[in-house]
Amino acid sequence: MLIQRWKEPLVLGDGRIRIVLGSAEEAMNWLIHEPNQNSEKWRHAWRTCTAAHEGRLSAEEARSAVQLAAAPSR
Repeated sequence: MLIQRWKEPLVLGDGRIRIVLGSAEEAMNWLIHEPNQNSEKWRHAWRTCTAAHEGRLSAEEARSAVQLAAAPSR
């Protein structure tokens, strides 16, 4: 399967580190290393990225889900 690149990369960071994600596959690699894998936002992002990788959803939908998962909890 070819990797579908996002139109605009997603840039994550906290002032000390900067992570640039450009596809659902890159986002899945990032999600694997995230500590809060029990949260609903994380699980939604994982399912969405998996569906985008398999061609069932658009790559941009995965980008939106990852952006929500990366947002700080309030």
